[in-house]
Amino acid sequence: MLNRILIIGAGKSSPFLIEYLYERRFNLNIDLTVLADKKPDYLEKNFKDLNFIKVNINDSNVLKGLVDKSYIVISLLPPILHFKIAQICSEVGVNMITASYLDENIKKLNDSFLKNDSFLFMEMGLDPGIDHMSAMKVIDELKITSEILEFESYTGGLIDYDKEENPWGYKFTWNPMNVILAGSDDAYYIENYKKVFVPYKKIFKNIKDINIPGVGHFEGYPNRDSLKYKDLYKLDKIKNLRRGTLRNKSFCSSWNIFVQLGLTDNDFVINNANKMSHFDFFSMTKFSKDKSSFLRFIQDEYNLENDCDEINNLKWIGMFSDEKIFLSSGTSAEILLHIINKKWTLNDNEVDLIVMYHKFIFEENGIKKVLFSYLKVRGENKIKTAMAKTVGLPIAILVEYIIESGLQIKGINLPFDKKIYTPVLNKLKYNGISFEEKVFRI
Repeated sequence: MLNRILIIGAGKSSPFLIEYLYERRFNLNIDLTVLADKKPDYLEKNFKDLNFIKVNINDSNVLKGLVDKSYIVISLLPPILHFKIAQICSEVGVNMITASYLDENIKKLNDSFLKNDSFLFMEMGLDPGIDHMSAMKVIDELKITSEILEFESYTGGLIDYDKEENPWGYKFTWNPMNVILAGSDDAYYIENYKKVFVPYKKIFKNIKDINIPGVGHFEGYPNRDSLKYKDLYKLDKIKNLRRGTLRNKSFCSSWNIFVQLGLTDNDFVINNANKMSHFDFFSMTKFSKDKSSFLRFIQDEYNLENDCDEINNLKWIGMFSDEKIFLSSGTSAEILLHIINKKWTLNDNEVDLIVMYHKFIFEENGIKKVLFSYLKVRGENKIKTAMAKTVGLPIAILVEYIIESGLQIKGINLPFDKKIYTPVLNKLKYNGISFEEKVFRI
């Protein structure tokens, strides 16, 4: 039987996914089709005989007709569009996989997927995805002989960088607007058995120093709702549980200034933005026309020295530049993205890094120990990034596994089950995505 695989979206996360399935299309008896609003250059260059259809994603009739012919639909669209695709798949009884978080709205489609004998696999990328599978592997192994007391997990999409050339140590390797709005949903975690709430305005102040053996020193800020993972990871008696995002040193304290100035707001539109300079935009909430006084305000407000990393970061990104904004209008978040995108786009000679880190504190035979599990993946170039590899390959490997094994699954699923995470992690290791583990007695 021909396995029709439909990939919707061909953005930054798609290259490794498409390549993996394309190279195995004959062995897996796959008919592979990609839908997008435009055909990327890398597809034109490397996959000339790949089925590509230019589609307006908002055209539900066309979309439904293409989905209806498929065995598995893979959505690489922005998270806000997944419900639309999932709803179509559930109605016509077609399987679906995506890398994004499962939300309450999509959860309501579970009965429809079950009724129509199909599945939806979500959180099957990097974070969420590889983080879940690698954590569950350790958790299931530790539980055989030990009691897990504390767990923290951090993931970062970073770059292999020279601090002189890019003091932030960051560039966009996935949806840029998601980076701008990071933390806006607030954060929750467990500390000393109690629930901790961190509002958006305090997210980038609530950071932890993270030292990963043999990898480097980073800082981590809390990411969304860690509370639900107490049940999902079956950590009933956990004292501390925190999931977060990794960044290089001084990133969070620098980004916090943008948040406090209201520059990441995405609600209100600024008109005539093209009449503003970068400096006009960054200083607009303080009505400052003088660069020296605005610099003094930043230093005084955030207790910063003139030559500190944070001030250097702000200067490098263009806070005091007279360069004009080339947007006629936009929200603060959109204008901020427009400005920093000039500096945060990967050049031809740059590569990105994915760093993931788990820390478990557990007790075994009355002895307390700590286990570090960490991952570092280096990208190949600005197209075949580490981000694309770690987001795309888990999905591709799951498709391969389902076809080869004949696995029967229904309804909405997440990758917490050993029958899923074991084969996927094994194949990821074979493809260069593997974890190092170190255990120490405390």
